[in-house]
Amino acid sequence: MKKFRSVDACELTTMHCGGTIAVVYEPETREELKRLIADLDSFFVIGGGSNTIFPDGLITTAVIRLGQAFASVGMQGDILQAGGAAPLRSILSYCATNAFTGLEFLAGIPGTLGGALRMNAGTPDKGVMDAVVDVELIDSEGLHTVPVHEIPYGYRCGGFGPRAVITAARLRVEPGTSQEVASRIESFLQRKKNQPRGFNSGSMFKNPPGSAAGYLIEQAGLKGFRIGGAKISEIHANFIINDGSATTADIRALLDTVKVRVRERFGIDLQEEVKILDERL
Repeated sequence: MKKFRSVDACELTTMHCGGTIAVVYEPETREELKRLIADLDSFFVIGGGSNTIFPDGLITTAVIRLGQAFASVGMQGDILQAGGAAPLRSILSYCATNAFTGLEFLAGIPGTLGGALRMNAGTPDKGVMDAVVDVELIDSEGLHTVPVHEIPYGYRCGGFGPRAVITAARLRVEPGTSQEVASRIESFLQRKKNQPRGFNSGSMFKNPPGSAAGYLIEQAGLKGFRIGGAKISEIHANFIINDGSATTADIRALLDTVKVRVRERFGIDLQEEVKILDERL
């Protein structure tokens, strides 16, 4: 198992901010991961870092990042099986090459399968958990395979406990043609083509029922609003862009401002989609 000390948190997340992580563990086998979880009082798991923001300062809680042995993608009969560290783009590339359809809606979503499952990533109409057969995970009690009907998932919530590390999942796919799958992937990518560039974590807030967070933030007059190095995108108001100098404190302050202004204007309490870790880690 690899072990890294004094890791710059900004190098592990797409928002590119945060302090210094005291130690990052990278297990390569399920046995290593089981022993690690049993030994650690607390930890946080990171995948591609596209939905995670670390606090400023020293982060003393251990961070676990699954090694490449957990990034495999293949078929088990007519079911697709992928490791928790498999990038979503690799899963879609496999599907396009081997002519399997059903997961194209994940195109353009960054990060790994494990992270996507934990937050039930997807479109407003469909989440990745809707395609899941079962999930393999390791927690304090050992290795489990949990059928999807036993997982209490919902909108942008995978339903997994904080000490559960997703090691693999099986997903439903259907036979198609490579051309058909590639075309559908491209269609979803085109929808995201005009999303903001630069250091960001994608959508910062969940869409409230019957509305869109970006619309509410824009109507509250906050497009382009800045605190320190963090700015609400002028392209899509549900994105916060780090100009390279933002601290996590800047981003927290900006999120708090958004929630207050939207509540004052519309009476709606926005819920954060991004995971901002507590300073007390």
